[in-house]
Amino acid sequence: MEKLYALLEEIRPDVDFRNTTTLVTDGFIDSFDIVTIIASIEAEFSVEIPVENMLPENFESAEAMMNIINGAGK
Repeated sequence: MEKLYALLEEIRPDVDFRNTTTLVTDGFIDSFDIVTIIASIEAEFSVEIPVENMLPENFESAEAMMNIINGAGK
């Protein structure tokens, strides 16, 4: 999880990824950020996130993103 936090904080150092669970809903990150996050996650974790998982609700929190990473690795 720390690896994911570090990656997210590098992309958007102004966002509290550790404590926010409404990243998309409250406008902390936008669609451009999500595209950047997906590319970074795929490169860093050597996974491919399926298109059907590229939904805003899967990027509401770092925990939700970690669930996507764990699911994509299977």
